[in-house]
Amino acid sequence: MVLARVAEAAYWAGRYLERAEDMARIVQVHGETHIDLPVGEDVGFGPLVDIAGMRLLYEERHGPVGPPPPLRTGPVTAPGPEAVASASEARIVAFVLTDRANPSSILSSVGSARNDLRVARPVVAREVWELCNDLWHALVADAPAVGRRDVRVRWLRRVVEECQRITGVLLGTMRRDEALAFLRMGQQLERAELTCRLLAVRADSAVPGAGREPYDDVHRMALLRSLASYQPFRRAMPARPDAGSTLRFLLQDEAFPRAVCACLSEIGDVAKTLPGNEDLLSACTDAAVVLAGAPVTQLTAVGLVAFLADLAPAVRAVHDRIESSYFAPPPATRDGATTGDDAGAVPPARVRGSAEDPGPDGGIGATPGERAYRVVHRTTYDYDAPVDQSYNEAHLHPRDSARQRCVAHELAVDPAPRSVSEYRDLFGNSVTTFVVQGGFVHMAAVATSEVRVRALPPPPPGPPWESVRTLLDIDRQAEARAARRCRAASRLVPTAPALADYATVSFPPGRPLVEALAELAARIHRDFAYEPGFTSITTPLLEVLEARRGVCQDFAHLAIGCLRSLGLSARYVSGYVETRPPPGGERLLGADASHAWASAFLPGWGWVDVDPTNDRLVDESYITTAWGRDYWDVSPLRGSVEGGGDSHRLDVAVDVQRLASAPAT
Repeated sequence: MVLARVAEAAYWAGRYLERAEDMARIVQVHGETHIDLPVGEDVGFGPLVDIAGMRLLYEERHGPVGPPPPLRTGPVTAPGPEAVASASEARIVAFVLTDRANPSSILSSVGSARNDLRVARPVVAREVWELCNDLWHALVADAPAVGRRDVRVRWLRRVVEECQRITGVLLGTMRRDEALAFLRMGQQLERAELTCRLLAVRADSAVPGAGREPYDDVHRMALLRSLASYQPFRRAMPARPDAGSTLRFLLQDEAFPRAVCACLSEIGDVAKTLPGNEDLLSACTDAAVVLAGAPVTQLTAVGLVAFLADLAPAVRAVHDRIESSYFAPPPATRDGATTGDDAGAVPPARVRGSAEDPGPDGGIGATPGERAYRVVHRTTYDYDAPVDQSYNEAHLHPRDSARQRCVAHELAVDPAPRSVSEYRDLFGNSVTTFVVQGGFVHMAAVATSEVRVRALPPPPPGPPWESVRTLLDIDRQAEARAARRCRAASRLVPTAPALADYATVSFPPGRPLVEALAELAARIHRDFAYEPGFTSITTPLLEVLEARRGVCQDFAHLAIGCLRSLGLSARYVSGYVETRPPPGGERLLGADASHAWASAFLPGWGWVDVDPTNDRLVDESYITTAWGRDYWDVSPLRGSVEGGGDSHRLDVAVDVQRLASAPAT
């Protein structure tokens, strides 16, 4: 078996290489057809943005791209002026080809493939990465000149040829094992999705209107050439194709490798060689059923667009099943061991400058302004009757990150546990499990940690929050894919109109994300009273919103619920704040106990931590132990007992002491 992170890298390398090759071919054919057609018959360059699936991102950055050409429902003599995109050819070409801020541009796709091939080096030949690296540098060097059509043609041809060469070397040198299986699945799924998008944008060419127009054949030939399918189509179809021939070939021809059904069929065949494939095979079958039912001979252009809108979720579900089945770490067993290779856990996304990335020096080291802390977290239980057995799970080991490093940690349990084990969960947190047996009425767990913390530069204001939401929809970079785990409602944090309404005051249109986040934290701090004992962890969040009171866990959940209700990614962070403030400083709420705050994802930067309980961005006064979707993922200590009577007494005490000097490593 290959490691999960290597399998995921192989999968996305396949997708990115396929995306770069296919988009290069589409742009190349589009440019040739655009020149050959007379004025009034071309459709401009705007459709390229729609084929790439980047209209929202383009319009947020450059303004309207212009409406897509109207779908024909009958004979027309000439397209109206609305068929011509309002954006310039040069701007759109640069956006689709070389814009590094566009995650689906050809240059970004080659760069992402290069990065994923670097991660997948254990399973791919060195020659593959070298070829991709050479292609990347050549494309970067010529990128400023792609506005010239002669340079663009050579640039696009090189992309197609080199991507085919890289793919050929991959298929010719990789072992026939799981890594190759994920690479092939990535290629096929990307190919199927792009074929569907191209057909949706080019529906007029795939399904000509009732009246035969002079350039119908030219448009249809351009569509087929865009998918490298013109010659295979002429071989497979009769000399006089009927109305459904093009769709039947591109959607349902099992023998043509770029037909959508052939792509799904190959994914299913490959999936059969993998363990735990039940959900993936089911998703492939569901998509194939939708595809087989396409009435290709009756579809109009409008009907084709509607059918593809129905097919898209089924195809997307195939990707979701691949991701959920194979790219998460294996579940933990009761004693804390993992099923399978625990080194295969997918690490948290790494973003330069974020809390997850230790940076180029690999650690934080001793730097000016660094603080050293000793944290003692004591939890005691007193039971009314003897306990036969207690099973416990603890998130008490501080994380290592760019802003902090745990240099020593010890968990002491009295009575001594029968077994102790430690593993990493889905979010990369260290989880300790222990089992205590033997008729006891008192149990104590004391976690002692020494941690170094330093301040990071303040985050930039960020793009408008709507742009962040759009990027979360479309960005396929690893950090964005990981952030989407914290976008949906979770066990303790729902999404609701009431939460969105409360957040909207701080999130007017066009406001930078970090600025809006800071104001949301300030409003929670101002509007809600800190009142320990008023709520418990099971108090519904909407009741907290109505009562306007709670504790730090409630306020963190509230901020997270507001952000997710607006479509943003937010996670729950558990940790501590300094118990004793510096001279002249104000003591923070939540000291002397475990603390909690919220974190929002800012593309290109990472996660921005904010503490609504104290109305401030997280700084070197904070120590992070774990993060997840909500408190349930990262509760400091929880468990179950056999015996113990009807009730017990729980006492928690935390002391965060700043040390005079950094502890030795």
